[in-house]
Amino acid sequence: MTAESNQSLETLDVPCDENGASQGIIDASVVVICFNAGDTLTGCLEALQPLQWREVVVVDNASTDDSIGAALVQWPGVTVVRSAVNLGFAGGANLGAHHTTGSVLIFLNPDTYPETATLQYLVNSLIDTPGVAGPLVYQQATQGYEAGAVVDISGIPHGLSVNDSRLPLYITGCCLATNRSCFDLVGGFDTRYFMFVEDVEYCWQALRRGFEVSVVREAVIDHAGGAVAPGGYPAANDTEWREVSVARVLLRERNTTIMLLACVPIIWLPIVLIASIIRTAAFACLLVRLGAWRSIAGLLFGLGQVVWWIPETLRRRRKPGVTKPGIMHAWARVVKRPFLLDSLGESSRVRLVGARSVGPRSSSWERAVGM
Repeated sequence: MTAESNQSLETLDVPCDENGASQGIIDASVVVICFNAGDTLTGCLEALQPLQWREVVVVDNASTDDSIGAALVQWPGVTVVRSAVNLGFAGGANLGAHHTTGSVLIFLNPDTYPETATLQYLVNSLIDTPGVAGPLVYQQATQGYEAGAVVDISGIPHGLSVNDSRLPLYITGCCLATNRSCFDLVGGFDTRYFMFVEDVEYCWQALRRGFEVSVVREAVIDHAGGAVAPGGYPAANDTEWREVSVARVLLRERNTTIMLLACVPIIWLPIVLIASIIRTAAFACLLVRLGAWRSIAGLLFGLGQVVWWIPETLRRRRKPGVTKPGIMHAWARVVKRPFLLDSLGESSRVRLVGARSVGPRSSSWERAVGM
């Protein structure tokens, strides 16, 4: 970090009273990205009220319900930034960040409920260790805590338990805090992703530039999950079905390949691409087995986008600030043992839900996956 960036980080120190409560305005901005959030948004905003933030910005991703209006009745001081189209998490997060002034950015899903001091812990952590920080996340779907996550050599994710000693590769986007200096150097979230995997790629790019990615274990947040695209989380027990939307599968497959091209060390790329091809073929077979024939066209369309976007992906890969130590520091957090067999083993309890659960036919997510 430069002397200039260190000087700006020193202004983030949050004075507290003897009970740990914040005194004065915290130099951090909270961005909540919403699409048809329903009643969850009100609960999320209520959890933010005990502390004074530089600003709280709610991005309305072209919602068709009245969740924003209902929330504003209770919390009129919140800034709402409206988009005419659904930009997804990545585009919505970047749009919200553009309308903030805090030295730390905290991105939240509307179905998250942070404990009172959670976000303050994250801000304080970023004073000492610039980069990305996240809390322990209680996933309601699994009824367990997650301490960040890693991916395997083909890009398949795996959440870390609280007892896992491994360092996280990434912090899930449901609650992700980052220094503005890091956000600007990385270039924000990659908007091509729309949603899913953009949080992985952002954290990986931060590590490649010498920043840190860490979990603050004093911080805890409750995450309902699946507010926009149902499913994606392991069932809480062996008797429950794991519901997954078609959109989630298609977007994750496309975005994971883009991420690997943008982040993997060049010497490992041939091996990783072979592993990625095997992963995509395995999930294509899974879709066929589950009767989602139409989605195969979306899968092929996504692969076509991966090829078409290679020049942009290479530009993202080569953006300023990347260092050799940073590249290897990030790669050390990637698990070299593939998770594919584990994922396919769970597929016996998978039930696909309609892709339209993400939004209407005219929304941009459907165009993104070629359906």
